Amino acid sequence: MLFLDDYERRARLVPGLLAILPLIVLFAVLGLRQIPAVSYVIGTLALAGVGPVLIAGVVRNFGRSVEQRLWNSWGGPPTTVWLRLDAPSDDEAQRQLWRRAVAAVSGVSLPSLRAERRDKVKADSTIKLAVKRVRDKTRDKEKFALLFNENRNYGYERNIYGLRWAARSISLLSALVLTSYMAWLAPVIDRPQTSAGNLFGLAACLFSLAGWFLLPSAKRVQDAANRYAHELLHAAVTLQDESQAPDPTNATP
Repeated sequence: MLFLDDYERRARLVPGLLAILPLIVLFAVLGLRQIPAVSYVIGTLALAGVGPVLIAGVVRNFGRSVEQRLWNSWGGPPTTVWLRLDAPSDDEAQRQLWRRAVAAVSGVSLPSLRAERRDKVKADSTIKLAVKRVRDKTRDKEKFALLFNENRNYGYERNIYGLRWAARSISLLSALVLTSYMAWLAPVIDRPQTSAGNLFGLAACLFSLAGWFLLPSAKRVQDAANRYAHELLHAAVTLQDESQAPDPTNATP
């Protein structure tokens, strides 16, 4: 945990732990934690902080693997879509305000309507470059706390969505293993088939499976992405206003 920051813990580690929760339940029910070798490996990974780092890295890869596909289905990242002139807008005045602010803060001239229609790929690349420069100037978590929170929420929703099939597989396989254990192995090793622990473990695995089918969705990811994009563009306006505000130290007495 010491190697992970606030973003990584919320956006990456939590989805990863939710995904492997059925495995943890399965280990507890089957008593595998009592095996010295297993206990030693788990304890070493936890103590060294390697486990959380590995989980966060794997979850990040799953999230990134679906991000581009989601952007393509939306027509591009929300910030790019909202700053394009060759795209419908519910509030043209707001778009122009955002474009001026992004151009001023980033130092990148955004493409005109003619430039967008002439070379859409180049125009989008220019917009993305400008947005990246704005993002680089809004890293202060205290000054842009709301932006940081929305970025973390987007990362969480994206990673949950990216993990969904792997997590469903883990939940299903854990439930099947536990069911098999209760049906065949438990009587052989003189353990109760329907003990409270076994039933609780099976219920937890099935509950996890249902949750991974009900909660992750492309719509939730898009809503989170839109909220983050709105806060990022609002931050650009804030930075522009600050840069244009008169310096009180230079005021005439």
